Amino acid sequence: MSLSWGCAIVAVTLSATLSSFSGAPGSGAHSVQIYLDNKLIIEQYLSSKTGIPKVVIDPAEKYNQLIVRYNECGRTVSGRSLTLKDSNNKVLKGWRYEGPSTGFSESMSCLLKDVIALRPTDNPVMKLYYASSDFPAGQQVAFIVIGNKSSATLN
Repeated sequence: MSLSWGCAIVAVTLSATLSSFSGAPGSGAHSVQIYLDNKLIIEQYLSSKTGIPKVVIDPAEKYNQLIVRYNECGRTVSGRSLTLKDSNNKVLKGWRYEGPSTGFSESMSCLLKDVIALRPTDNPVMKLYYASSDFPAGQQVAFIVIGNKSSATLN
């Protein structure tokens, strides 16, 4: 009798543990890392339950590159792209990255001076999107805010 009770407890614990993981795209299996040069700024799983992270870029700081690493459930993908949009979803610029990439193995970088130059005059907030040939709908991975940390707010 005690053996079956112990097995039941193990089964319930194992079931609860396994159900907390999900491999379905859009449910948290995709993740992003965002760097300013070699400094990790954002590391987050992306899902409808998590907020979109905010990257504040102070032009007075001397960073050279915005670097994005995106993981589509560890799959090998190609045809990756980053797109920067304004607050009205107008495309400001897009970058394409050819060749296969698995997980975080291949980073995507943009010159920070180019990103700063794209800032709309009426709003310091832009939206950064990721897509690939395997994930053409893509998704927003961050808000990019040009300004210092004390004045950067999202509307």
